[in-house]
Amino acid sequence: MNPSEFKDEMPSQKTDTTNYRTYIRNVPSQPLQPYFDARPVSTKYSIMPIVDPRTPPTVAVKQMPTYNVHTTFNPGNDFGPWSGYASNVNNESILRNQIYGLQDCSQSVYVPSSRSDLYQVHWKEHPVVQPFPNLFRNESLSLSNSHLSSNDVGYAIFNNATRQQVKDLQC
Repeated sequence: MNPSEFKDEMPSQKTDTTNYRTYIRNVPSQPLQPYFDARPVSTKYSIMPIVDPRTPPTVAVKQMPTYNVHTTFNPGNDFGPWSGYASNVNNESILRNQIYGLQDCSQSVYVPSSRSDLYQVHWKEHPVVQPFPNLFRNESLSLSNSHLSSNDVGYAIFNNATRQQVKDLQC
């Protein structure tokens, strides 16, 4: 159903459609393999603990195909049937790079040549005329002020009125 069909429905039909879509998201696309959890049997008060007191099952276990994420929708959380995980253990090991043993030799690690394009950077240069020629000009400023003398301004150790002493100078 496309969105334009959903706009033309009556409010009760919209509610039914929304409820149906929500219900479909809670149903798997195929029957999933059941989990079997064999519970422990108490042997503390049994007379002969060698004999298994569990009753044998009367219903045969239905064989299901191996769970595949791409073909079967699982509405549950991240835990799917065990067969799907167990069949992909090798793929997980390859992705985590666990199939190679730890080695100290030089062949254990691939190091590309320093002449490869990984290390060679080729920039496309576009010569541009600088529109502001004075933008990066270095100014040369003299650090000494010629009209100030250390004998006339700031000559005392304490209580220097340097502002007034500069004003008193005759330029």
